[in-house]
Amino acid sequence: MDPSAFPRESSRRGLASSTGLAEVEAAMHRLALGDRPDVAGAIAAEALESGGKRLRARLALAAGEALGLERERVVPWAAACELLHQATLVHDDIQDGDRERRGRATAWAKHGVGQAINAGDLMLMLPLVAVGTVEASPGARARLYGAVAEAACHTARGQALEMDLPTRDAVTWEDWVWAAEGKSGALLALPVEGAAILAGRSDRTARALARAFRRAGVLYQLQDDLLDLSLAKGKGRRAADLEEGKVNALVAAHLRLHPREAGETLRLLRTPELRGRPGAVSALIDRLFTGGAVAFVHAQLEASAAEFREEPRLRAVPGLAALADELIHQVQAAARTIRFTSEDHAA
Repeated sequence: MDPSAFPRESSRRGLASSTGLAEVEAAMHRLALGDRPDVAGAIAAEALESGGKRLRARLALAAGEALGLERERVVPWAAACELLHQATLVHDDIQDGDRERRGRATAWAKHGVGQAINAGDLMLMLPLVAVGTVEASPGARARLYGAVAEAACHTARGQALEMDLPTRDAVTWEDWVWAAEGKSGALLALPVEGAAILAGRSDRTARALARAFRRAGVLYQLQDDLLDLSLAKGKGRRAADLEEGKVNALVAAHLRLHPREAGETLRLLRTPELRGRPGAVSALIDRLFTGGAVAFVHAQLEASAAEFREEPRLRAVPGLAALADELIHQVQAAARTIRFTSEDHAA
């Protein structure tokens, strides 16, 4: 999804609202720059200026509002959630070797790997600093600290699992789902959990609502992996995941549909020399279309959307159910831009 996925604000409610976002941006930059100029802070602030949907910040603000909070009170929490996400992007770019994000040079490409790691490490700590500025009781703030730490751990585990998949002799669809829930789901659950804590919900309720929004992580990752077949992902090239040797949703679907091709496919993904041969990645893309993987992922996206939409824990909170519906609509709209046949894709 790109920023145009959010319509022009017509009311104060929901993900489309920009109320509070300017304050979130200011808070993030203030935290990144610190009390005095330094290299890591400057690189972190520069990374924040590269743009993005600010989906996690929007979700925190909107979830707080849905639970009866004024958006202004949720600003520090929204900044914490967005900073954690942005930190993972700085490190992801290093791991993936991506030199461009959203049309701009990535931190490591511009400043070197070492300094990018320093900036990313700084950004991983800043959410805890942001939580310290949240207007809440000591007990609630302690719960927010715990939620941030737990989400960061889930995200790191999910990322590590995703990187490990190409090295395996066999990969199941369930392996990919587990990685997606960790890598993407945790950072979409976190804004809702924190909003529930600030709204005075119990640990049990806050965690239940967070678990419901973890489903959105799989939904979002399905869409993101489909967008890898286009330029819409913002990496400046098509099929970046495949060129980097990743087992994304499309590859996992292909291995589920055609298990006999697992050895050849995984060997290609984990061997740069094989991927670098002329036409190797293009041939894999064609196979993903002709073998039904693209259609399978589309079907899984629709099935996951239906499950998320009918989640009983969300239906009990109409405002959060409406946010889930917004997320589903945006993901489905973006995913439908990817065509189902290799001939159409090539055209």
